[in-house]
Amino acid sequence: MKRPAVLIIFIFVTILGLGIVQMSVANQISTTGAELAELQKEVETYKRKNAILQEELLAAASLTTIAEEAEELGYTEAKSQLSLTSPLPLARR
Repeated sequence: MKRPAVLIIFIFVTILGLGIVQMSVANQISTTGAELAELQKEVETYKRKNAILQEELLAAASLTTIAEEAEELGYTEAKSQLSLTSPLPLARR
C-alpha cells in the first residue's frame, strides 16, 4: 500500500515541477519577444537615418555641389595656362 502512495506523490511533484518550469519559460519568452520588437524598431530607425545620411553624402559629394561651393568661395575655372618658360623636352630623339 505504501508503494502506490509514493508513486502518486512522485507523479504529483513531477507535474508540479514541470508546471513551474513551463510558466517560467513562458514568462521569459514573452519578455524576450517584447525586447526583440523594441530592437527591431531601433534597427528600422537606424536604417532610415542611414539612408538619409547616405543621400546627404551623395548630394554633398556631387561635382555640381562642389563646383557651386568653389564658385561661392571665389575659385574660378582656369581658362588657359600661362608659362613663362618653355617646357623642357621629355626625351630626345
